[in-house]
This record gives sequence, structure tokens and C-alpha cells, in this order.
Amino acid sequence: MDLVDYRDRASVLVWVVLMGLAAQHFLTLPVRAFTTTFFGSPITFSLTANTVLGVLLAGLVASGTEAVVLAHPRSQLELPQLTRSRVGAGYYSSSRLTDLGNTWDGTSVSVRNHWVFWGAPIAVITVAVLLLPSAPSLVYWLLGLILTGAALGFSMAGIFHTIDPFQAGYRRARLGMNALTYATALVLFLVVYRTRVRSVVSATEVLAVSSLLALELLRGSERPTVLVALYAGVVGLILGQATWALNYWRLDSLTGGMVLLVLFYNVVGLSQHALQGGIRRRVLVEYGLITVAAMALIWEFAP
Repeated sequence: MDLVDYRDRASVLVWVVLMGLAAQHFLTLPVRAFTTTFFGSPITFSLTANTVLGVLLAGLVASGTEAVVLAHPRSQLELPQLTRSRVGAGYYSSSRLTDLGNTWDGTSVSVRNHWVFWGAPIAVITVAVLLLPSAPSLVYWLLGLILTGAALGFSMAGIFHTIDPFQAGYRRARLGMNALTYATALVLFLVVYRTRVRSVVSATEVLAVSSLLALELLRGSERPTVLVALYAGVVGLILGQATWALNYWRLDSLTGGMVLLVLFYNVVGLSQHALQGGIRRRVLVEYGLITVAAMALIWEFAP
């Protein structure tokens, strides 16, 4: 029997998520507030319908991404026990397994490391949950919903085609995923900086989503997954601290968002070089010049 088409699983995921986001527009739940003291000042956390929906959709997207990854032939060769059970159940023939084994020389993605692919889709949905309630009209809300579905579907296709670096179309898919990741990061920074909420909330949001996006950008380094996750966490921590500091400045939301994007680009780029063997002087000079040029453009043209 032929292998599962990942597009079937991806389409089901996209439609279910879109229905969940559409329910956000009509769902109303009682708000529960929790007050605590943080750094000597009181702060209130509100448990709203958006919070509950965001957690549920994040779990749904993670499981859907897992299903898409498992549809890849390389993932279906992970464990001999899993292989034998599927052959016994008639999922595909032993001759088909032999062909796949010859294609990938027995290498495979470890099943315990599939979570490394969840970063970008969860980040896309998190940004959508934050952004859609603030849409100024129904037209903008529908446009945002459509763009979210397109971004989620694109991320599923990009993830599937970047599982194996030797498959056809890997480079185009990797470039597409990079573009989607940086676009999501920019939207996140603009939304969070525009809301002007308490730093403990906005910095935490940026820390969490930036870590997920950095995980997507760094997973192609072919380094141990734990090390990649550590670097992604450091990236998120740096962006969270930067958000906390920028909140003390009276910057326009576009200016603040662009500054955070430049910082995100630099930190992720330096992390990639560190994972791939070290940061040399030429790399520091290159990123320094990029930063100076970007900041000059922001200073000149941003509000």
C-alpha cells in the first residue's frame, strides 16, 4: 500500500483550526482573574476564552504537525518495532520498506525528537489568537482568518519537505519556511508592542513565541536536538529581556517591532553559526554592518 499523503492530514488540521478560530469570534466565557505580586507590584492575570482557546489550538496544532511528520517515509522507518507492527497490519509491504531503506540508508528522525517541528505552527496560531480579536472590522477579521489558514497550510508543507535535507525541493522549502518564520516574528513584535501591556506579560509572550520561531530556524543545523532547543531558549530569553527594556521607551509600535526583528535576526544568525562550528571575526563584522544599516533605515523612515 502506498504511503499516507500528508496533504490529507494537513488539510484536516487547517480546517479544524480555522473553525476553532472562527468560534473565537462568537464564543463568550466568564473571565476569571488572578492577582499576585511580582517584583513588589500587584499584577492581575485574566483567564479568558482566548486563553483557553489558545491552549487548545496549540495542542491541536502540535498533534496535527506530528501526524504530518509521521506521514513522511523517513519517519515511518524510525523503529523496527513500529515497522514490524505496521507491516503486520498491512499498512505497506516489506518490499516497499526495502525500497525506503535503500533511499535513506537506514537513517531516520528519532520519534522522541518530533517536537522540534512544532515550533512554527504553534507560533502562527499563537499570533493569530493574539491578533484576530483586535481586528477593526469583520472584513479584516476574515482576511486575517484566511491568511492564518494559508500560513498554517504553508508551514505544514514546508515542514514535510524539510524533514529530509536530501529530498528534492528541500532548499526552496527551507527558504519558504525562513520567510514565514521571520514574517510571523514581525507580526508578533508589532502586535505585542502595540498593545502596551505590562512588561511581565508582553515580555513573556515574546519570549515564548520567539523561542518557538528560533527552534524552527535552528533545527536545520543537524546538531543534537537538546542543544538546538537550548539555543532557541536563549534567543527567546534575549528577545524577552529586550522587550522589557523597550517598553520603557516611547517608541512607535512599528519602530519597536522593527528593532525587535533586527535583534531576532542577529541573535538567530549568530546562534546558527555557533551551532555550526563557531563565530568568527568575519561573521561579527558582517552582522555588525547589517545591524548598523538596518538601524539607520529604521531611524530614517520609521515613525
